[in-house]
Amino acid sequence: MTYSLKNLCAGWDKISDPVLKNLSLQIPHGLISIIGPNGSGKSTLLRVLAGLKGYSGSLTLQGREVSTLKRREFARTVSAVLSDKNLKPSYPFSVREIIAMGRLPYRGLFSRLTRNDITIIERSAEILGITHLLERDIMTLSDGERQTAFIACGLAQETSTLLLDEPTSSLDPDRAARVFAVLRTLADGGRTVIAAVHDINLSLSFSDYYIALKNGVLISNGCKISADVLSGLYGTKFISYHNDERNDLMWRALPC
Repeated sequence: MTYSLKNLCAGWDKISDPVLKNLSLQIPHGLISIIGPNGSGKSTLLRVLAGLKGYSGSLTLQGREVSTLKRREFARTVSAVLSDKNLKPSYPFSVREIIAMGRLPYRGLFSRLTRNDITIIERSAEILGITHLLERDIMTLSDGERQTAFIACGLAQETSTLLLDEPTSSLDPDRAARVFAVLRTLADGGRTVIAAVHDINLSLSFSDYYIALKNGVLISNGCKISADVLSGLYGTKFISYHNDERNDLMWRALPC
């Protein structure tokens, strides 16, 4: 297991009304999708897992309480790519400079990049197909290009756990599929990848495990989801159909 949560509450609008309510679960290794309607607590959970938001209860990472871990140690273990609205820079960094920020846990703020750092930066860009953007000003990119650059920054951090908030929200279908194929490869290589997502068909087809939240409460979790779980989660009927090419199930929501 990577994370273990026990009676976790977080994201207080009021002390008596947390966004996340008494979550208890074990998060395994692999590619994990966090699903649920808007306002369900997906982003809040990611920020807690990333050590960016306080909590009550217990949250351990590889057996150690997250709140007790030193920041540099934590940053060498967990990288987080938050939603794009939180990642719009106000300074004209190049894409190369953005990706290089992923190497900060391994060097001083003003130290020069090593040859190994440069190799990792360029490999991260290549994996996500943005080598041609390395010298571009991040502020001149499309939303999808900028989002991919920040994912490359997360890859360059080379942590055992990677957290992503809506990693494909601004991407065209081909780019979105490429990103999830990369995440699948990372998980197969031994990393744990946890992503909050809206596109259940894309994400669940690549994932090993899902966590379903609604109104800050854990509704369901496991390896295989059902129409009943999806219907209860989103408040509408779902039907499944078989994808012959992938030999798995796809899901379609029906209007109420």
